[in-house]
Amino acid sequence: MSPAAPEELVLAVGAPAHGGHCVARPVDDPNGRVVFVRHALPGETVRARLSQKTSKMWRADAVEVLTASPDRVDPVWPEAGPGGVGGGELSHVALPAQRTWKRWVLADCLRRLGGEQVAEAVLALPESSAPGGVPVEPMPSETRAARSGDPRVRALAGTGTRTRVELTATPDGRAGMNAFRSGTVLPVSSLPLAVPALQELGLTERSRWRKQLRPGTRVHAVAPSGGDPVVVLTDGRGETVLTGAAHATGRRRVDELVDADGLGLGELRYSVHADGFWQVHRDAPAVLVDRVVRAALGARPSAAGTRKGDAPLDRDTVAGTRVLELYSGAGLFTLPLALLGCEVLSLEGSEQAVRDARRTLHDLPGTRLHAGRVTAASVAELGVSFGPGRDERADVVVLDPPRAGAGREVAQAVAVLGPRRIVLVACDPAALARDLGTLLAAGYAPASLAALDMFPHTHHFETVAILERA
Repeated sequence: MSPAAPEELVLAVGAPAHGGHCVARPVDDPNGRVVFVRHALPGETVRARLSQKTSKMWRADAVEVLTASPDRVDPVWPEAGPGGVGGGELSHVALPAQRTWKRWVLADCLRRLGGEQVAEAVLALPESSAPGGVPVEPMPSETRAARSGDPRVRALAGTGTRTRVELTATPDGRAGMNAFRSGTVLPVSSLPLAVPALQELGLTERSRWRKQLRPGTRVHAVAPSGGDPVVVLTDGRGETVLTGAAHATGRRRVDELVDADGLGLGELRYSVHADGFWQVHRDAPAVLVDRVVRAALGARPSAAGTRKGDAPLDRDTVAGTRVLELYSGAGLFTLPLALLGCEVLSLEGSEQAVRDARRTLHDLPGTRLHAGRVTAASVAELGVSFGPGRDERADVVVLDPPRAGAGREVAQAVAVLGPRRIVLVACDPAALARDLGTLLAAGYAPASLAALDMFPHTHHFETVAILERA
């Protein structure tokens, strides 16, 4: 017996929801069952195929557009469309409209998950003066593309930005990616979101790579800013590192260069393991370093970063600031904070990332790097371990937690330390809202918030929030 055809519905599409969906309802039943539909746009009418149907949740993919939004464009990555791979779910949306989408999602998460107190506090910030709340800002390369006189450059804005790509070999040995919300690996023929240096490797089509791939092989391709690309293959035999020409190499580390001129630090150099974590958008490390360090040490609390006419940070003023850095990774923020003379105590759960940071900061005094889980207990212990007698508290706490956020217990422990300023970096608006709710309840108030479109053509974006004691 052949399987039943997937159920289809004609849907009227409403507002975006967190996760890359829109809230939709059947056109013939405006008050009927909510369906979370992908590959659609607010205001559209679509024919959608159900992909999940439970008592709590209906999900669907738009497979035919009956009434199109003016913000719909030809997708820059069709293979991430209906029934395709994950990771490019907004590639059918014009880039400015993607940022409007994300602004709506941020405002919704702040109110629905953070609560009215959080939503109203953020709306009171100067950066929320635009309709719809805090704007989602483009990265510098996207701004330059949008201003280009070449229509093709404008049309491809947001592509060619990712310096890291993750692939998995299909059962027949082709490069692929996971289907949305599935363990099934689908072959891909192009990588339009990857930087040109990775696209030129030909990972999806050249025979030299097919020879290296066994079913299930994981491929981690890296185009560092300080050298040539490398490709890390991981399978049952272990890990192999290859050059861009698919030749074995003993190179296990890459150099990343970050422009910190706005802080008065020039170019920063980091040593990172080839398959270690690093911000994937080519602009992200410099943008985050500038914004987070200024947010932590600036005389006024601002997440806007260096603006035209701003002077570099005054080292004589900021030197000696006691900074507790949580989820510190490979030292992206640790290095500039240390170079500015801060006393930095960092905590990171990945031992490999801590080793990377130690290699980068090996000759800098005043910095102590710890490997271990970030918990309420570890925050309470480390946050009062500054000063000559190791019994002084942090002046500033910087935390950049994973997508799940810091969580209630860690956020409460940070607040108990009583730093004058908290800088929270979040890559998920739902986690941001929950952590802000905890910190506001503990006596802190948001002083500035920036939202950054570091993941164009996906529903993800980054935020930098500054909180001070109310």
